[in-house]
Amino acid sequence: MKVVVKLSGSIFDEIDAEQRLSELASMFDEFVSEGNKLAVVVGGGKRSRELIELGRKLGASEDVLDEIGIDITRVNAKIMISSMKTSYSKVITDLREAKVAWDIGKIPVAGGLSPGHSTNAVAALLAEHLKADLFVNSTKAGGVFDKDPKINPTAKLMEKVYVEDLKKMIKGSFEAGTYELLDEVSIGIIERSKIKTIVTGTDMLEVKKALYGEKVGSMIVFERI
Repeated sequence: MKVVVKLSGSIFDEIDAEQRLSELASMFDEFVSEGNKLAVVVGGGKRSRELIELGRKLGASEDVLDEIGIDITRVNAKIMISSMKTSYSKVITDLREAKVAWDIGKIPVAGGLSPGHSTNAVAALLAEHLKADLFVNSTKAGGVFDKDPKINPTAKLMEKVYVEDLKKMIKGSFEAGTYELLDEVSIGIIERSKIKTIVTGTDMLEVKKALYGEKVGSMIVFERI
C-alpha cells in the first residue's frame, strides 16, 4: 500500500502534543515496517496563523506571509522527523527529493513547498507525484459535513462526498494562513488524478483506520453513486 498522509498542524498545538505525535510516529513506523510506503505532510497550526497575522498587521506582503507559513510548517516537519525511526533525515523541499526518500524505504516528511500552495495542496501533489494508492487528509474537522459543524449543531458527517459537490462547499481564499479542510487547488489535483481520498480526524485510531482501509471519516468520490 502506498499512502500520503496530511497531518493537521493543530496536533502540534495541543497540550498532549508529545503523546499524540509519539503515537502517530510509532504507528507510521509500524506501517512502513510491514512493507508499505508512506509520505507525510504537516501543517503549520495556530503558531503559523498567529505569526502570519502579526506579519500582516505589520505590513508584510502576501508572498512574505506565505513564506512565514512555510517556515513554521517546516519546523513542525522537523519535529515529526525526530519522532520517527523510519523517516528521511531532512525536511523535503521538492517533489523529486520525496521520490528519492520513498524509493529507499524512508518516510519523506514535508511542510509547505512554495508560496500560494497550502499544505493540503502539497500533500495532494505529493500523492499524485508518488502515484499513491491513497491520500489521507487528517484534519481537526474530522471529515466533510453537510453544514458547518462549528456553527450548526445538526451538521451530519458525509460518509461519501461527490467531488463536484465538495467544490461548491469550499469557499476559495488566496490569503496566507486561511486554508481549511481542502482548498480549491488540492481538490483540483485530487480530481484530475482520481486519487482515492479520505478526510478523517487527527486521532491516531482514526488515522490508523484510514491507513488500513477501515471505514472512517468521509471518502471523496468522482462518480455519483
